[in-house]
Amino acid sequence: MKDQESKPKKIIILVGPSGSGKTTLGRDLSDKGYKKLVTTTTRKPRPGEVDGRDYYFRDEADLEPSDFVEQTTYNNHTYGLTKAEIEASLKQFDVVHVSLDRNGAQALKELWPKESVVIFIAISEEVMAERMLKRGESQDLVDQRLDYCRRTGELEPPSLADYVLENQDLKESLTRIQAIIEKEI
Repeated sequence: MKDQESKPKKIIILVGPSGSGKTTLGRDLSDKGYKKLVTTTTRKPRPGEVDGRDYYFRDEADLEPSDFVEQTTYNNHTYGLTKAEIEASLKQFDVVHVSLDRNGAQALKELWPKESVVIFIAISEEVMAERMLKRGESQDLVDQRLDYCRRTGELEPPSLADYVLENQDLKESLTRIQAIIEKEI
């Protein structure tokens, strides 16, 4: 039991713009047995999304800001990761993962610096637009998102990134992320 307790705990944080593949890669990590940290949002579920698996879908009135590591607003919806979700998951699992924006990654890395490993999933504007359209986003939303990325530099890796991964092929990217996890633990 002592060896198990001394094993380092790791939070794999996937960061990247819309369409980078971070959600798909996160789902693939979950399929490989890694626990997903579930974030909370005030937006409505997309087709196929399940409360408690993809997000905790909540009303704005139900959210207490002090419960969160970070919160962000995107398209008039609040997103955030609770401290309780992280603490409970790290008690049960050696490696957990989450997809966050760069501000969320920064906040998480500040509170759990030894545990946090930030992987930036890089993508070009062209591929981003193509993937967003393919998943059913409107051209207007894609244009807004591209404009946001240009203004904020979201397509560039943040300085806090421990690794930068160009996601050309999902299977290869997953293999590379698993290699990073093995290296980190």
